[in-house]
Amino acid sequence: MTLPEDDRLDVAKLTAVFADTTNTYKFYWLLAILDGLSESADNRLSLHDLSLHMVAGVWYPLDYFKLSFGRQDGFRPIADFVSHHLTVDNRPTAPSLFVQLKQALAPETLGLLYKRVNVLLNWVPYRFIRPFFAAETRGLPDQRVNAYVAELAGQSTRAPYHFVADAIEVHPAWADYLRRHRGILRGFTYWHLVRFLQKNNPNVIGLSEKLEKPAVRVLNAAGKFWKEYVAATPGLTCIYSGQPLTMANLSLDHFLPWSYVAHDQLWNIIPTPKRVNSAKNDWLPSVELYFEAYARLQFAGFQFHAAQGHEKLLEDYHVFFAQNLSSLQQQPFGWFRERLERQVLPQLQTAQNLGFSYPFEFK
Repeated sequence: MTLPEDDRLDVAKLTAVFADTTNTYKFYWLLAILDGLSESADNRLSLHDLSLHMVAGVWYPLDYFKLSFGRQDGFRPIADFVSHHLTVDNRPTAPSLFVQLKQALAPETLGLLYKRVNVLLNWVPYRFIRPFFAAETRGLPDQRVNAYVAELAGQSTRAPYHFVADAIEVHPAWADYLRRHRGILRGFTYWHLVRFLQKNNPNVIGLSEKLEKPAVRVLNAAGKFWKEYVAATPGLTCIYSGQPLTMANLSLDHFLPWSYVAHDQLWNIIPTPKRVNSAKNDWLPSVELYFEAYARLQFAGFQFHAAQGHEKLLEDYHVFFAQNLSSLQQQPFGWFRERLERQVLPQLQTAQNLGFSYPFEFK
């Protein structure tokens, strides 16, 4: 993947900053700079703000989606620190996590967070621009690299920024380039980040959807699917609690948590009362207690809509089972259940290995 050229700048060196990357620090450093420049006309960006932008960037993939950044990762304890001190508001209308960190954390807690990130900032800002001074720093001992890179950056406009006290100052031409091509540069960074993360998360589905705050989910198809079935099936009860399901208390639960699957396909969604759904949250359901009931409810819902000829609504099942509607309708429950088990249980085990809580048992 290439970046837009600019006659004033050595863009090729910027393309090279992610070569031989062994951790995620450089990715989130560049994303932090892009975010900082987009929020202010000032080219001077404080290290404190950049550190919070990095923390806000890593929290969702690490804590919410439970990805692995690899054994050299230093962000994991930082994300855990945030979760320990802040209940993150993930509503679509909520302020950004960067704003929540600045406004909701007590000053002393924010100070401790800065100290944790500063351990990374002792290295990342210097190593990020080292490719711009590759010839001068070749063979230099590690303990001398930072000081020499800082000196060279202060004497030249080759690199995107130089160091000023507790900040970096982005050179005007570079600031113009980074602001103008922010969307392309974010895509460039995420492309490299996904390639890096695939090595450490080989069995994770929807990896590219797990890098940022979850988008607004569209559950129109699932709502139509289950509302029609519940309305036509008096006495239907919740598979977790045994409570009656009514149109007044109906909500939609992802059997495998959305924060693991990152999709809203119908085979993974079932109706529950709102209070039960809130209690389950992103826990993994007990297989022994609930899988059989989940499979039977899915089978019944599918057969109901298949009988109505709702082929478009059932498209998720066509893809999931690799069968057309008429063929699926002819399959008995045992066949349907076995195919669900073959797909769902390995995913549940992978999610458990990643750190999702198990087992959920409704009390």
